[in-house]
Amino acid sequence: MSTWIKLKPKKALSALDLKALVKEIEQLVVGGVILNIYVIENLLMLKVRCNDGITRIFMAKPPHWISLSIYDVEKPLQPTALCKLLRKLVRGLRITSLEQIGFDRIVKMRVEGKRGSYEIIFELVREGNVIVCSPDMTILAAYREVEYKDRVLKRGVKYQPPPNLVLSLSRERAIEAIKKNRSKAFHVAQTLVGSPELAYEVLARSSIDPETDASPPEIIEKVIEKANELFNLPEVFKPSVVYVDCKPFSVVPLDFVIYGECQKRAYNHFYEAVSDFFIEEVRKSLLRREEVERERARIESSIKDVKKAIVELENRIEKMAKVIELMNRKAEEFQRLLDAFRDSWTKGERTPSFIPSIEGVRVVQINRRDKTVKIEIEGLELSLKPSESLMANISNMYDELKGLKRKLESSRRALAELESKLTTLTEKEKETIREAERKIRRRREPRYWYEKYLWFRSSDGFLVVAGRDSTQNEVLVRKYLRDEDLFFHADIVGGAAVIVKSEGREVPQTTIEEVAQYSACYSKAWKAGFGSIDVYWVYGKQVSKTPPSGEYLPKGSFMIRGSKNFLRGVELKVAVGLMSLNGDVIVVSGPPSAIAKQSIAYVVLTPSGEERG
Repeated sequence: MSTWIKLKPKKALSALDLKALVKEIEQLVVGGVILNIYVIENLLMLKVRCNDGITRIFMAKPPHWISLSIYDVEKPLQPTALCKLLRKLVRGLRITSLEQIGFDRIVKMRVEGKRGSYEIIFELVREGNVIVCSPDMTILAAYREVEYKDRVLKRGVKYQPPPNLVLSLSRERAIEAIKKNRSKAFHVAQTLVGSPELAYEVLARSSIDPETDASPPEIIEKVIEKANELFNLPEVFKPSVVYVDCKPFSVVPLDFVIYGECQKRAYNHFYEAVSDFFIEEVRKSLLRREEVERERARIESSIKDVKKAIVELENRIEKMAKVIELMNRKAEEFQRLLDAFRDSWTKGERTPSFIPSIEGVRVVQINRRDKTVKIEIEGLELSLKPSESLMANISNMYDELKGLKRKLESSRRALAELESKLTTLTEKEKETIREAERKIRRRREPRYWYEKYLWFRSSDGFLVVAGRDSTQNEVLVRKYLRDEDLFFHADIVGGAAVIVKSEGREVPQTTIEEVAQYSACYSKAWKAGFGSIDVYWVYGKQVSKTPPSGEYLPKGSFMIRGSKNFLRGVELKVAVGLMSLNGDVIVVSGPPSAIAKQSIAYVVLTPSGEERG
């Protein structure tokens, strides 16, 4: 039997997962800037402009996982109090480091800026937490303020890490497990690496049965050796989501021996695999799936009870109708039975000396106190009153039958209402799922270098690229502007640097006019509400970052040497449309003349408060 059968589906990342994630993510986020913070339910999101110019979402859902997300989640209209505090503390700061603490499930992010430096600590231990600390490790904000017997996590208190941090995979930890009478190889391995999954993997790589006694030193040394090998991650990962019975079971950064026979889905990046694996948990959180499932279980339980009651009522009604028919048909025999008991009790006798028999009828109980006789007919027990006539007894049974029929109708109405509620709940759940799908959409990672910038293709097929801010302006000109390319800028302080990649071809007037209009729209003239503005263009070889002697050029500013080519009174008008690119539908903006030819659908905007996209 494969060892993974003894495991449960993964609910939280292991220490090895975190080590791989940090190694992969730090290359992207270190040097990046936190643009914004969002808190949705128990999900924390940092919007980060990464050092490659791409904006990504760093998600944390303590105590389960952290990752760069390949999904966008719809943001709430109003930020929570915690969200406001986090924005006040770290928004706009640059990420300078990201590290795992030892071999434990704790990650520390350092951010710095003009307002100072802070430590953001992501704890995936216990109930999980996200804590922001000052340089002296005073807690300034905490996702969950709690007080444990061994430490306090509250604002104003010095941060203390959890006790018994796993700082190394040491022999002492293995011996500690044996001292606690947990000498089986599995328990020793789990004490060493922290999770059942990793314990089974280490033992599989060691060719050691989990039930083996690990007391011998050579067993301990073998386990430690293989654990260190596992944690000594290679330069290139082989991330995958593991499936068992066609359902996601685990996510791992490497090929695991224990999952050798399982179906897997491979990924280029581990953070993509983690994001895909845990996104269903985010959906459930947004859907409040647990509440829905509890309500569904309650309704289904009620339906089951009502259906059972209906069957019992129908059976009793059917039997009672047969009994009434029988009593009417054998009225004389039943009357003799009643007379026998009435006469006996009148004489002070407990029971008659002779009880008349009726075929199919059995006397099961005599109650002198209540003056009743309980009989059984057709498996139905009912009480007769000898002090009353047979017709009076039958009349009482008719009344009971009517009451049962009313109760049956009431139960059927209740069942219909419950089934209607279940249908409504199902429809509501479907709508909520559709809403959640709208709230969670997969992010499209840029495939080409220019997709991180503003861009479009002119009517003549030329690639036009513009910076989104001063940093992108700087990188765009330094890295991608060639001597034969064209450089455009609106004749106003504050605007996008726009370049046309000529690729050795002559740029026609149509493209020049389209790019001029694009440059005009992506300048401060738009916010100022201008209807038109002048725009100039020069060749790439005329653009320089070298200022005149004794002067300074701020970031995103350039020197233009030689004459400028002006286009006067360029109208501010931009189109935003949907365009198909390599099977994806993307949003693109540009001059109406170009976008109209390339888009599935588009709208044209002018400076009246609308965002340009």
